[in-house]
Amino acid sequence: MVTSRISNLPSIAVSVPSTEYNAYSLETLRLPKISDVVKRENIKEGFISLPVCCKKSISVAWKDITHLEATSNYTKFYFSNGKNLLVSRTMKDFLSKLDAEMFVRVHKSFAVNLNYIVQYDVKEDMYVELKGGAKISVSRRKKKDFLEKRRQYFEN
Repeated sequence: MVTSRISNLPSIAVSVPSTEYNAYSLETLRLPKISDVVKRENIKEGFISLPVCCKKSISVAWKDITHLEATSNYTKFYFSNGKNLLVSRTMKDFLSKLDAEMFVRVHKSFAVNLNYIVQYDVKEDMYVELKGGAKISVSRRKKKDFLEKRRQYFEN
């Protein structure tokens, strides 16, 4: 042990052999951030983690989400079993974590899962109808993006 001159507290001296230090660069020893790993894993597996309360969260499969509704700083998730869940985060936060090919924002307050679309009309009434019977309006500004993503999704 070596005593530090500044604090007079013992400190541990670590010596690294020069051969080991030169064998590895600092770049190879850096690990990815935990948040990046979690994001990649969620994208691969098709699940999203939704905070419920008291630092608890639940994992939900993307395929079970029919649509999302934004209200200020809250997002309401609607599921295929008819249930819904209100989460205190913005829809923008969740759309970045969801599959961009499967979910499309059709309105300032709504995003839909393309798998649940039964019919749509973007010429006169400007709406999307989902399997559960929900009718969601499509805004003029989101119409072009909706049609493009729908075309790309169903071509693949």
